[in-house]
Amino acid sequence: MTLEPIRRRTFGEPDRAAVQEAVARAVESGPERFFEQYRGLEQSLGGRYVSADLFKETFEPYSASRHSRHRYNTCVHNAAAVLASEYLRRLINSPGDLEQDTVILLTGIPGAGKTSSVLAAGGLPANIRAVYEGQLSNAETALAKVQQVLEGGCKPVIVAVHARPEQALENTLQRFEELGRGAGIGVMASIQGELPDSLQRVRERFGDAVALQIVDRRPFHDPKLLDGWQHLGVLRSEGTHEHIKHRLAAALEQLRSASRISDDAYDQALSRAPRSADTGLDSAAGEGDENPGHERSRAPENRQEALLTSPQPVMTATEREQQRGRERWLAMSAEQKAQDHGTLEESQARARAVA
Repeated sequence: MTLEPIRRRTFGEPDRAAVQEAVARAVESGPERFFEQYRGLEQSLGGRYVSADLFKETFEPYSASRHSRHRYNTCVHNAAAVLASEYLRRLINSPGDLEQDTVILLTGIPGAGKTSSVLAAGGLPANIRAVYEGQLSNAETALAKVQQVLEGGCKPVIVAVHARPEQALENTLQRFEELGRGAGIGVMASIQGELPDSLQRVRERFGDAVALQIVDRRPFHDPKLLDGWQHLGVLRSEGTHEHIKHRLAAALEQLRSASRISDDAYDQALSRAPRSADTGLDSAAGEGDENPGHERSRAPENRQEALLTSPQPVMTATEREQQRGRERWLAMSAEQKAQDHGTLEESQARARAVA
């Protein structure tokens, strides 16, 4: 079995570069253990719910705390996306139960409530082989995923969850304050603004072989299910990519002016690098938007404006001990790479000093 290549990004901070490399090498050398851990996660619904962001929870350096999720989210994203893609491929191509003949491709703007829409039921219908949560705003990605499902002998159903961008932004900011993982407004605008054209290409290529359902959450707490391709135009109702990005930027500035979000939440919404773990200062002027390949969170249904404000994170004694364990894990994982390439001496020294 050969995994897709895990693309490495460039990080100026030694700890973030080390986490990216250590996690990528661990996935490349033994993906099976991550699959086994993933099936044991309650939110994977026995392994039938496939999400790159949920796969991140199998990475110790990432999942140790809210602080580590914020700092390392981008660093581990590509490794998690490769795991999710391979895991879906196996589910589709496994013999399985003949009754399980349908694969749901779940998509929509971050913060729309995709995961909560599925997990609220507490399980999946008997005919669902897998739910794959990922972004289909790139036409080539969407076409390839649908083709994969069809070639595996399954019926593809695209479920697009649609919400107002301002509501989605507040939801992602709330998730950031709770869990440490948010979403940049550039990614959010790309996903919502480009999804209709991408799905139109799917319709033109595959016709009635693919079903479309839209969960209309513009009234967020009163969702409506729209069944059929005749409703595709609903996804264009919030405007173009640029229009949505302008709306998100205005909403973000309003939240900041009202002191309803933290500086860290504001920075991550603008896709700026996390502040230094040691100094609290910006470690870089910014970094590009995270690859919008996948998005996942279990967003609470009821959100209150007051909860959007939280104090700057302070690591507890338990979190400090978790960080030391994470750094020891990194040091061991990085040792083999240092032998091959001789490039991680500095990060190893830092890890040993903390330990």
